[in-house]
Amino acid sequence: MYTSFYGLKEKPFDLHPDPGFLYMSRGHENAYTHLDYAVRENKGFVIVTGEIGSGKTTLINFLLTKIRQNVEVGLISNTSLTPEQFIMMICEEFEVSLDSSDVTDKARMLARFHAFLLEQFGRKKRVILIVDEAQNLTPDALEEIRMLSNLESEKHHLIQIILVGQPELKYKLQMKELEQFTQRITVHCHLEGLGPEEVDHYIRYRMQVAGATRGDIFLPDAIAAVHRYSEGIPRLINIICDTALVFGFADSLTVIDGEVIEAVVKARKAGGLFDPDEKEETEQIQPSETPKNLPAGRETLEIVRSLEARIQSLETVIAGHQKQMELLQNTKEKRDEIVIALFKMLKESLESRMKMAEPYAQLSKLNDSADPSDSEPEVPVHGLRKETVSGLRSKWVLWIIIAFVAIGAVVFIFLGDNSFISPK
Repeated sequence: MYTSFYGLKEKPFDLHPDPGFLYMSRGHENAYTHLDYAVRENKGFVIVTGEIGSGKTTLINFLLTKIRQNVEVGLISNTSLTPEQFIMMICEEFEVSLDSSDVTDKARMLARFHAFLLEQFGRKKRVILIVDEAQNLTPDALEEIRMLSNLESEKHHLIQIILVGQPELKYKLQMKELEQFTQRITVHCHLEGLGPEEVDHYIRYRMQVAGATRGDIFLPDAIAAVHRYSEGIPRLINIICDTALVFGFADSLTVIDGEVIEAVVKARKAGGLFDPDEKEETEQIQPSETPKNLPAGRETLEIVRSLEARIQSLETVIAGHQKQMELLQNTKEKRDEIVIALFKMLKESLESRMKMAEPYAQLSKLNDSADPSDSEPEVPVHGLRKETVSGLRSKWVLWIIIAFVAIGAVVFIFLGDNSFISPK
């Protein structure tokens, strides 16, 4: 559409990750240097992370064009799989033959793949597995990948593994159950957004690769606006610049200035991209959502920052609840110990007083058996008057009743109503 109008041979800002258009910023060049070293030296696990649209896939594709021919490369992008499905996907990617009975047996699939690796090693060919969107891998799937690295010859790794993903991958690898996996990572590269000067070079470089003979199609104020709205993310730069060229062609503009960029951003607000209310809307995103599930046009750093803040907030809340649960458990255990101790004390006291009451009960029976019609003056039994014995008996009965009431109260307070120790 606009290519001939601006003297271009092809579209300079196509979203397809073409390694021929890769602009080597300082960050990309540093990442590529580490990747190239790790691949050439067969340095175990390699991790590449970066914001959405930061150029991770383009960088990997560029790396593949530079690798020697005696390399077998497998690329897996579908990572929402079970461990068994993931192993089967690896076998399919490397064209490892599987029988119908193999696909239901993970051990047999691994044995087949190990045989394939040994065969390639015998041919002096290396095997590289690249897993894109690796942030979606489950801990179990990551553990299976770690186990793949155990497939070795006597002195050599049989497979090189590169994981490519969004920043969530870094946080996932910090999980305690993945500690053994993390220890095997030899190279980690993280891609950041481009700075203002790099955005300028990026736009001019892609225009030049596309065949532009002029270097002033995008004016300085336009480039500054592109950086402001894209935050240096290459994919967003491509979206803005491509749309700006369409606008310029429609209005027969030979140059793109800041007003055109503002018009592009305003026109895309309906789709949610670069919406000033975007920050408020992102606060409604549930923590369970990941950037791959977000609506179109939400691929900005604000989404990632919002999700990171939510994760940290949830971790703080969970830690607080965990402390409360530990306190509640400790309090419950102490409460149970107090109840048991009180029961023992009350039981021992009751038994002791019952033993002491037995002689008085016998005296009471003797007094009751005396003949009331006897004309002789009343003689105290064993030195005690009848009224005294009866009074003592009534007091002991009352004490026993009070003891049982006390036990019941303790049971009710400590076992029935524990609201006074419940965390608020």
